[in-house]
Amino acid sequence: MNDEAKRPAATSLHASASDKQIVLPWHLAISICWLNVKNRMGRLALVLVGISVVVAFLMSSLTYRAVVADLMKQNDVHVRAVLEQAGMFINDADALKKHEDQQTWLMTLSGILCLVGIANTMLMSVTERIREIGTLKCLGALDRFVVRLFMLESVFVGLIGSLVGAVLGYAFTILQVGLGLEFAMLTGPVLIQALVGIPVAILAGTVFTVLAAVYPTYVAARMKPVDAMRVEV
Repeated sequence: MNDEAKRPAATSLHASASDKQIVLPWHLAISICWLNVKNRMGRLALVLVGISVVVAFLMSSLTYRAVVADLMKQNDVHVRAVLEQAGMFINDADALKKHEDQQTWLMTLSGILCLVGIANTMLMSVTERIREIGTLKCLGALDRFVVRLFMLESVFVGLIGSLVGAVLGYAFTILQVGLGLEFAMLTGPVLIQALVGIPVAILAGTVFTVLAAVYPTYVAARMKPVDAMRVEV
């Protein structure tokens, strides 16, 4: 009887302790993650470069397609003559379908390269911080707390790397098209129309970065504190 009488009290005490767990507000978590990213910018250089390169490749494909499509819609005689000389106009239906398939394959390859490249760089970043995760867990951090911090950091890293990559990819493609055709053809409306790809590339790079960080962060957060502290990186 004494043991049975003590059980509700123990359960009540446990529930009370759970209710009093310290919860980190979102605004404070975001502030901590941003400061951590700024302080670790040197160590994150490799990750940022990897993200920037693959997003630049994706942005280059988007910009090239947008610029060429806009130029082909123009009725200017000189523009059409330059495009015909460059072989942009294809009258053969089979050749046109083959060209569209190549463009679709290029965009798909860009997306796959972006995902794989970012996943690899984010895996390296999270792996080297396993001991840091072990320290946080030894101090009482819960699994969801660790996952939240690393996910927020991956958002910041993805935004920075994707922004740099999108700008570089856009500038490189405009330079390439200008050298291949004529810079005079790249008027304001054409350049502005090509800017539509920048938000798409930034969003894709950020989403890929977060997705790439989910699995390694989850695995690291689920590790026992002693095992995480014992890992050599």
